[in-house]
Parts: sequence; structure tokens; C-alpha cells
Amino acid sequence: MKRQMLRKKEARSVLQEIKMRSGIELEGSVERVEINGKTAILVNGEFIAIEYSGLYYLSVYGIMKFKPKRGKVVVDKGAVNFILNGADVMKPGIVEADDRIKKGDFCYVVVEEKEIPLAVGIALVDGSDMKGRGKAVKNIHHIKDKLWRAFFK
Repeated sequence: MKRQMLRKKEARSVLQEIKMRSGIELEGSVERVEINGKTAILVNGEFIAIEYSGLYYLSVYGIMKFKPKRGKVVVDKGAVNFILNGADVMKPGIVEADDRIKKGDFCYVVVEEKEIPLAVGIALVDGSDMKGRGKAVKNIHHIKDKLWRAFFK
């Protein structure tokens, strides 16, 4: 595990990007933690975000804590085990999706009824096209993955 506190300028940039993608405004100390080739972003010591392909997104814990108003994709219970094993989210498992989601946007996946966050990802199609056949969301971080287990054993 490699840890690095970010300088103020870089930290501000990371927090601004997270705000742009999720609508959540954060402040405080920012630390980058590398674990098995994956990068976690800690804000005030909490696992709030991840870095993926040089971009910053809320982690599943960040979703649980801040409950963003946009970007939600709801799946049925049958999709849960697949998603928790790292599978991308398939259209047939989707019950509902935020129509404001555009292809390439950050989004997060919750299970129907309980609204429990399972994963965060990148939309492969617009929210209005997330039903039918094929993949809808690229799963980039989920409960049970290496980053999650590193902070919540």
C-alpha cells in the first residue's frame, strides 16, 4: 500500500472534478492510496473516491455517505451477485435509470427496494436507453472488490 498526501492545488482539482461528476461538494485533506494497481482517494481519512483512467469518481462508500441526486441506476435482485463479482451491468437487469445520464457519465448502481449501493461505473449508453439488450454500465468499483476490502474488511 502506497500513500501520498496531495498538495493543496492538486487536492482542489480532484475535489472539483468529483463535484463536477457527482454534484457533491467536498473539502478537507486529500490522500491518494494505491492498492494492487487500483487507486483510492481519501478525503479527511475516509475512502470517498476512486481514480480510474486518470479521472475521479465517488466510491461506493462515497455514494452511501452522500447519496448523490443524479446518476442512479436501479437493478433487480437477480443482477446483484453478477455485479458483486465484477460484471458490467446488463440492460435486462435494470429496473430504472436516471434519464439525465449520458453515455460516458459517472453513474452508480443500487438494488431495487432497499436502494443499497452496489457499484459505481461509467454509462455505456444514455439513461433513457438502459433497458433492452446488451451492456449499460461499465463496473469500475463495487462492494467486495480489492479497494473495498482494503478499507472495510
